[in-house]
Amino acid sequence: MSIHTRTATRYTVRAFESDDREAFLSLYETVFGHDRSPAWFRWKFRENPFVDHVPILVATADGEPVGFRSFFAQEMRIGGTVRTAFQPCDTMVHPDHRQRGLFDRLNERAVERYADGAPSFFFNFPNENSKPGNLAHGWREIGTVPAYYRPQNPVTALEKRTDDRPADGETDPRSADEGTAAAVAHTLEDAIATSQRAGDRLLVGSDSDLELERYETPPAEVLEAVYRRSIPDAIHTHRSAAFYRWRFENPVHTYRASVARRDGDPVAALVVSTVGDHARIVDALPRALDAESAALERLLATALEASADRSYVEAFGETVPSPLRFRFYPDTRLPLSALIRPTSRTLLARDLEDGLALESSSIDSWTFSRLDLDTT
Repeated sequence: MSIHTRTATRYTVRAFESDDREAFLSLYETVFGHDRSPAWFRWKFRENPFVDHVPILVATADGEPVGFRSFFAQEMRIGGTVRTAFQPCDTMVHPDHRQRGLFDRLNERAVERYADGAPSFFFNFPNENSKPGNLAHGWREIGTVPAYYRPQNPVTALEKRTDDRPADGETDPRSADEGTAAAVAHTLEDAIATSQRAGDRLLVGSDSDLELERYETPPAEVLEAVYRRSIPDAIHTHRSAAFYRWRFENPVHTYRASVARRDGDPVAALVVSTVGDHARIVDALPRALDAESAALERLLATALEASADRSYVEAFGETVPSPLRFRFYPDTRLPLSALIRPTSRTLLARDLEDGLALESSSIDSWTFSRLDLDTT
């Protein structure tokens, strides 16, 4: 009679090594369902100018990588000082090794590794799966930051209905109405787009002193110059030219920018990206929006017109001047709050440097755009 013995899996947590990249990218596709290239990994972790190492911890099972706790390094401005912060990102554990305490062990090791020296603090917007683990290891909940959505093409569903044709040889009781439905859909789309543009123009003042420029590649030095015109007191990502150059090299996305000039000087800027069927307002400058609200509204109306063929436009945090005037609706209030649960909009922070007291700060002490998030 043979006796089968079961050997316990030996888990360890260690620093990232260069040979771990392939396992990281493979697990990323398994967990998140997205294929990421070596170029993306190199941009996000190796070429980040604000850290001198790859800020990833690895959980191994009998020597094989099965989990990762990663960090997105960036400079944050707190009042008049600039400090390095780490934003936890791309945290993942292989499905076969979950419920084994690996997330907790990765978190513990991260706090130990970065307790002395840079970074000064952690902050992030965890999902409901990782939020309890963060809170258990010293993160504190600060508040919820709204995302805003503006419908651009409300007839998308109607168009999809007309596009869902039956297979060859089948009959469809709707077929007699398909041509009419398609015509109605396109007519509505044109009418809605026209009314949206007309409404946006009515909201924008006619500042004849402004000249608008468009850039297929965001101009880093120009964006930094606009940022420095009016730097807010609230905590936010420090926007240097070096940051902008690196940030917009993300190979997953493409970005375009528009700049408003007055007497030749850049006074406002807007950065937009296209993601699938929608557009994102990525950044708005100056970060103190009220300092150049009229110029920003001109840029916003132009960007919305350029995105007329998108299903909707998305913004995050303090990006759009007077959101409701431009029909941007927050997911923290009705009607969207009934449809969208903003579970990953809750800001958590953990101090690593004595005297910061960010854990007890209010949400009003921070200001965000999509550019502050690692996922943009």
